[in-house]
Formats: sequence, structure tokens, C-alpha cells
Amino acid sequence: MVVSGCAVYVPTVPSTPLLRNKGEVEATIAVRNLSSLEAGAAWSPVSHVLLTGEAALQTSKGSETYNNVTTNYRNVHRQVGIGVGTYRLLGKDQSTYLGIVGGVGVANVDVYNTRVLPYPTPVVRYQASYLRYYGQGYVARQNAWGSYGMSLRGTVVDYRQLLRAGVPLDTAAHFFVEPTLFVRVGRGALQAVGTLGFSIPSYLVPLNTERRIMSPVTSLVSVGVVVRPHLLWRKASAGPLPMD
Repeated sequence: MVVSGCAVYVPTVPSTPLLRNKGEVEATIAVRNLSSLEAGAAWSPVSHVLLTGEAALQTSKGSETYNNVTTNYRNVHRQVGIGVGTYRLLGKDQSTYLGIVGGVGVANVDVYNTRVLPYPTPVVRYQASYLRYYGQGYVARQNAWGSYGMSLRGTVVDYRQLLRAGVPLDTAAHFFVEPTLFVRVGRGALQAVGTLGFSIPSYLVPLNTERRIMSPVTSLVSVGVVVRPHLLWRKASAGPLPMD
């Protein structure tokens, strides 16, 4: 399982905005698995419609010694994405939140794997670019101290280019199932958010030394902050904040 190292496909933590009305906005910044910085934003231009955007950067450094040869390397993974969806408030008190979002992202990858058979070198370089298509549903329960919920996302990774040691690889689109649990603390303009989940591939590549980098089971553990500027605007124009 990949916890903080790099793989060719690196998932983002699923976005779970909790906008309730037209014109509301929220932005999130979080650290995932201590190695990836993620930022996202959501806007409801009209009632029951969501527009989302996200960006992520993961970097790490390492070194590997093999046959008295030390190789230093740096892994870099960059990606951005956009999405569109809808939301509904359920129940008499409208405290249950249901959201559905679909989107597309693009990523560029330059990472290294160690001791890949049959290569005699200490590390093997992988370079890739891919499109990521996803569909996601999530549900949350809102209460006096904050909110909590669960999300299920399915992601198709479609490689536009994939090189191993400079040699192109033929690969079909890959599918990942990504369940998560999330919790928010706070009901005002600033909230703390935490997420726990996994990204699970629907396949395993046949070469064991490549499974960690080509078909990883990745943990989705993050902590961050949600900023809801529409509550600041409301406070400035209408006095004390209501319980949103």
C-alpha cells in the first residue's frame, strides 16, 4: 500500500462541498499523507448546481544504493481538475446533505521506482501524463458542532503518455474505487476538515516489482481548513451569523 510515496497515479482526496444556496462559495486547503498539498474550491452559481475545481502537488526526494552506486532522485506529481454537480437538502430540518459530482482532471508525472526487474539499475524512471475522469456521490449529516459523512468516487485513469526508462508502454485505461469518510468541525466561516479513505485499483499489474507504482492501493488521509467567505459577507451585511 502506498502511504506517502509516489506512484504513477496519485489520487486526490474527493471534494465534498456543503453549499446550501445560490451564490455560496467555499475553498479548501489540505495536506494529504504528509506529502501532497491539495487545494479546492466550489461555487453554487444557481440553486442546486455545483461547480468545483482542484489542484494538487506532491513531491518527495530519495536515494538508492545498489552495487556501490548511489542514485539520488526526486518524484513530482502535478494535477488540476474541474467538476460539475448537483446537491439536495433532505429531511424536515434539511440537515441531511446529498451531493453528486462528475469531473475531469489532467496530471503530469515524473517518478521513480526501486529495484524493478529485469532492470539492473537502482531506480527506474517513469514519466506519464493522463486524464482522470470521475463520478462521485456523497452524503453528510449536519448538526450543531459541524458535519460528518461519506463519499464514494469511481475514477478512470486514461494515459496519454507512459514511459518506463524512456520506453513507451501500452496500457489500457485503469479504474479505481475510492471510498472515504470525512468530518468537519465548526459551522462558521472557518472550519477544520479531516478525511480517511482508500483508493483501490480494479486490477493488479502482473510484475510484482511494479505493482506499488502502477496499481497502488493508496491511503487517503488528510487534514485541512475550509474557508466559507459567503458567511463573512453575510456577517458584514446582516450582523451576527445564523446557524448555517
